[in-house]
Amino acid sequence: MAVALAVSGQSAPAAGATGSPSRAGDFVVYGFSQSDVHEEDPQVYELDPDTTIRAIGKWSTAGDEAADYNFAQIDRYHAKGINFMGSGTASVIFPKDFATAEIFDDMSTRDADGNPVPHDEFGFPEPARRGNIFNPKYREYLLSWARIQVDGGVDGLNFDEINAGFSGGSKYGFNGNEGFDDYAIADFNRYLLAKYPTFTAADWKSRFGMTDDNILRRDVPAGDLAANFNYRDYLRTGGWNLDPLNAANALAPEWGRVVANRMYAEDTSFTATYIRRYWKETVDEMRAYAWRTQHRGILISSNGLWPYVDFNSVGMYPWNPDEQTPDFRGADYVPVVDGHLNGAKSLQSQYRYLKEQSARIAGHVPVVVFIDWPNDMMTNYLNLPLQEKRDYWQIFGAEAYANGIFPAFHLKDTVGSPTATDLGMMDFFKTYTRFYKDHRAIFKDNAIGTQAVRVGVANVAASLLVQRGTSKRSIHLVNHNYDQGIAPQSGFVVQADLGSCPRRVSLVSPDFPPSKSPAFSCRHGKLKLTVDRLDYYDIIQL
Repeated sequence: MAVALAVSGQSAPAAGATGSPSRAGDFVVYGFSQSDVHEEDPQVYELDPDTTIRAIGKWSTAGDEAADYNFAQIDRYHAKGINFMGSGTASVIFPKDFATAEIFDDMSTRDADGNPVPHDEFGFPEPARRGNIFNPKYREYLLSWARIQVDGGVDGLNFDEINAGFSGGSKYGFNGNEGFDDYAIADFNRYLLAKYPTFTAADWKSRFGMTDDNILRRDVPAGDLAANFNYRDYLRTGGWNLDPLNAANALAPEWGRVVANRMYAEDTSFTATYIRRYWKETVDEMRAYAWRTQHRGILISSNGLWPYVDFNSVGMYPWNPDEQTPDFRGADYVPVVDGHLNGAKSLQSQYRYLKEQSARIAGHVPVVVFIDWPNDMMTNYLNLPLQEKRDYWQIFGAEAYANGIFPAFHLKDTVGSPTATDLGMMDFFKTYTRFYKDHRAIFKDNAIGTQAVRVGVANVAASLLVQRGTSKRSIHLVNHNYDQGIAPQSGFVVQADLGSCPRRVSLVSPDFPPSKSPAFSCRHGKLKLTVDRLDYYDIIQL
């Protein structure tokens, strides 16, 4: 039973969260509040979400021992009906994490010259490196603190930055010069031998420029890097040891270019193939461990777009790969102009991209977006005037819901930024999220409808959602008529080619209390109705 659950990527209901949705597909209100393993955030109890993305996080040297944790707070979460997600970094390590310097070195990622790669860009007071997911001892280390959290009663685990050990860090200008340790090199040999089972010595030479003194052999163990092919030697010979992903390197496409926090379904390069394999082993083991020791399922998530999860939690930050822009900064998830919110911009295409990619990678699991930190998107948000902070959630949080994904309402980060309470946002969050809780049936398990929706005024992003399993339909309207404040729109026509006519139509909104029953006409599946008022977000239930 545990194996079947692990393969499907869906766990059994999380235990303990009495009165709350216990399946990730039932969650509609997510909070973001991360604390160190011994800390607690009372704001979560005020917001009362279905879950937080990660309530605690092992992002320091604390968390290797059960005594490090404040597990008593889990009962307080459950008393409120909130699922409790534990978490930790899957890649950042410190010397204090390990008994000796030799073990720390063995756990660390390496550059193409075989040297450990420092990651001073984090700004931690002690040396930080990335852990090597190809090392079985490192994978066991990850499992060791994850088991402590499961034993402590968490409902789920969020593994952060799973594949972050391939960037090269600031030392190499993030050019990919990392991950070239003995464990990975041995696996690279196994990958090449499996991918090209009929290759002869002549083939290896002609295809990849290998030489007689450094060539892949089937009669020697793949991990014997003295007698078999050694990719680091190959890189040094080619002059690519400081730039291993150089286009002149014939093996670079085989190795692959790792994209942080993404595991694209179509990527079959070596790094993607083996990281995916080791990630699945980790997930399977944690699901099996929870069943074996506590007879319950756990929820699994990760930062980004990953397979085998119960929900994908996507950090929004600059330089993400989810929108190609001339400056290469990627999608601008917190758009500002001269320090003010650019509410005239729509994020519909970016949100849909994330939803579509997640479906390709992980199947139909929920997708949650949160403002990651520390970066200038979070800085932009924190620096907005109070009303514009609220406008951000009423426009771009609503637009996430309108496109079948979910926003995580920001309560607290781990670097000392002002909390939601400090910013004067908690009363708004409590009032605003009540609408989504009361209307949760509208927002669960939706797909993007293919039929066109036409709106008779400008600056409105419209979408049609179709609920899986029920085929219930809803039209979502998000107002982008904005200039340092929303400009409501009224008396405009909405038309949609639905294929079949609804029996009744109602309109609900988080911006006004009662539902409405707008007059409508529909013939041969062509719906037409007039919306009397759109402030930020209207939902037309069909």
